[in-house]
Amino acid sequence: MDPKDKHNQLLAQIKSGKTSDAIIKALVKNGVQSFTSIERGLYLRISIEGSGFFVFQYQINGKKKRMTLGKYGRRPDGMPLTDARTAMAEARAIVNGGKDPLQQRKRAQLSDFKTVDDLAQDWLKEMAKHLKYPSIPNRIYTQEIKPKIGNLPIDDVTGLDIRAVLAFVKRRKKGDRPTIANDTLIYLKQLFDHGITLGINNNNPAAAFKTKHAGGVEKSRDRAPNVDEWRIIFQVMREHQVHFSRENYLAVAMLLVLGVRKGELISLRWDEIDFDKKIWYLGKEKAKNDYDLDIPLPPLVIEWLEELKMRAYASKYVFPSRRASKRRGYISDDTLNHALTNLFGKKTGKSASSTGNVLGKAGVEYFVVHDIRRSTRTIMSQNKVRPEVAEKAIGHVKKGVEGIYNRDAFFEERVEAHRIMAELVGAIV
Repeated sequence: MDPKDKHNQLLAQIKSGKTSDAIIKALVKNGVQSFTSIERGLYLRISIEGSGFFVFQYQINGKKKRMTLGKYGRRPDGMPLTDARTAMAEARAIVNGGKDPLQQRKRAQLSDFKTVDDLAQDWLKEMAKHLKYPSIPNRIYTQEIKPKIGNLPIDDVTGLDIRAVLAFVKRRKKGDRPTIANDTLIYLKQLFDHGITLGINNNNPAAAFKTKHAGGVEKSRDRAPNVDEWRIIFQVMREHQVHFSRENYLAVAMLLVLGVRKGELISLRWDEIDFDKKIWYLGKEKAKNDYDLDIPLPPLVIEWLEELKMRAYASKYVFPSRRASKRRGYISDDTLNHALTNLFGKKTGKSASSTGNVLGKAGVEYFVVHDIRRSTRTIMSQNKVRPEVAEKAIGHVKKGVEGIYNRDAFFEERVEAHRIMAELVGAIV
């Protein structure tokens, strides 16, 4: 029998008052997409995929609404007709009491948010939908916020707890820039604002805190190690290769020659490199400025990449993760930061430095991975690379129409600029 004819035949039985689980099962099995009245207020929706769902249709405050009660099927995973009738009766009682059962259901779901960590996990999922680099708030929450207040009930968090979190960050980051403390405060405010949006909490305990309570006004960094310093830096890295791996060593060298951002380099895949043309095709989906860029690769960098390819085995990434990771296949954002910080005798995460301040003792002033690009830019200028070429080489793009270049802008000039950097760095490395 044609499915539509079969469907109509079953509907006739329902209209005659012969509704039963057997008829519902037959309707679902027949699979005709439909929305069928089973009895007053109770409907069966059959989706385009052929699944059946019980729906309660009701009216509240003059508006008609529909509420899915459950998917048809056997217990415990499914809902048979008898259970659907019971669920509808409970929902109807709520309507008769002047309340909306859909809103009641949402409130019941929100009751799952008991601790700050419960709220944070939902907030982080929302952040991941809108941010290009969601790993940043994720890392700051996990390292700075969760250890202090993650297990606290949401409504129990006070200004004293917020102050304790900021004090914890400042103790851990002593001597470093105030950026992390300021970022932590920003994310604390966003986290509890998320709770207010969902109706979970009524106030934001971080709202009254200002930058002065966190890291204070940030000063722009101007640290840019010069060529003489880099000679010492690479020597110290080689002398402590047990604590600073060959992969980390080559990553720093590539950052200095190419002037790219750390995030762009550590996520580099082999399919983004053309070894014959000696070009790295950096797509706008990975570039911070959302512009495509063809990065010329000097012969020395090609040599390093060939070595890294052997070290990476079958990984699709140039710098594969050194630990099992479900999140991604390349090294974490902190890998290079921690390796460099370790050589300055600073604590990395929960671990004390394994080397002591060997870079400081060698006469090198403290710097961070992000300062490497500033070195590249400075050294290029010192070697008479035109400003607009040097800016393009390190991936800086001016705002507005003036900044809209095609991906090959100044390509030949950038080939020369990176050649100069490779020649200088090659002599050191």
